[in-house]
Amino acid sequence: MSVGGEEQAHGLEPKVTRAFVVMNSKSGSSKPIEARRALDRHFGAEGISFEVYEPSRDEPLNERIRAAIASGCGLVVAAGGDGTVSSVADALVGTTTPLGIIPMGTANVLAGELGIPFNLDGACRLLAGRHALAAIDAMELEGRIYVTQIGVGLDAAMIRDTPDAEKRRFGRLAYMRTAAFHLAGLPALQFTLQVDGATTHPRALQVLAANSGTLGRRPFRWGPNIKPDDGVLNVCVIRARSLLDFLSIGWHFLIGRHRRHPNVRYLSATREITIATKHPLPVQADGEIVGQTPITIRLVAKAFKVVVPLSAHHAASP
Repeated sequence: MSVGGEEQAHGLEPKVTRAFVVMNSKSGSSKPIEARRALDRHFGAEGISFEVYEPSRDEPLNERIRAAIASGCGLVVAAGGDGTVSSVADALVGTTTPLGIIPMGTANVLAGELGIPFNLDGACRLLAGRHALAAIDAMELEGRIYVTQIGVGLDAAMIRDTPDAEKRRFGRLAYMRTAAFHLAGLPALQFTLQVDGATTHPRALQVLAANSGTLGRRPFRWGPNIKPDDGVLNVCVIRARSLLDFLSIGWHFLIGRHRRHPNVRYLSATREITIATKHPLPVQADGEIVGQTPITIRLVAKAFKVVVPLSAHHAASP
């Protein structure tokens, strides 16, 4: 993604002297004490005071974040994975307060898309120093904002059935074990899709609405030219009748030839997507199970602003 046009590079202005940090202490890649020390080093050096808030599980954050903004915090930071990022972003839609990201999750998809450093010192240095702002699209589902992907099928089953203890111990490999288990017995599912009003009825292993392209970590991507700031939601429909089909699809994803595979189909939406199934199925959004089908996803273009590096020129895979 390129940062430019209306989004001008600038540093934290002098009036931004306070930050509010929402920290997920259960995120898998870093310890909260290490994140606090990195914040102390870099925010302290720039004279930025900050409050760290560790919410309880599933706690609504909107009121707490907006109260912090009203009290003078000019930057709200999500220290966690993509679920934490979307929870914080949900409170920032409709405000002028930017979002900062300290990647502490398993995948950190949005941070990777935006070129945000994955190490704690690099992320905190970016937030405290000179940076740019990028206006990011979002997906609204049942009144809640999500920022990377919303999926039904294999990914949701994988997220639902992978124990938290295994995710903390093995990271992304824990998901692969669960996926292999499901591939042995997960049949093709009958979907009804409405994409900007056009209806299709595919049989598929996976349907995914993507606002960000990265599938876990690079070089894997859900598809080419999927960007979080282009005003488009991309729908990826994957069919796989056998393990051989799945391995073939995986190879095409790895080498970046998604569109050439006969079992992978793409649709685009600029307004909304409805996903329905014959029987209710779990839905994942930003790596968390959030409900079940049917669902309607609405695109919110340029929903909020995110701190990114001055040199953030993210080019989508060809």
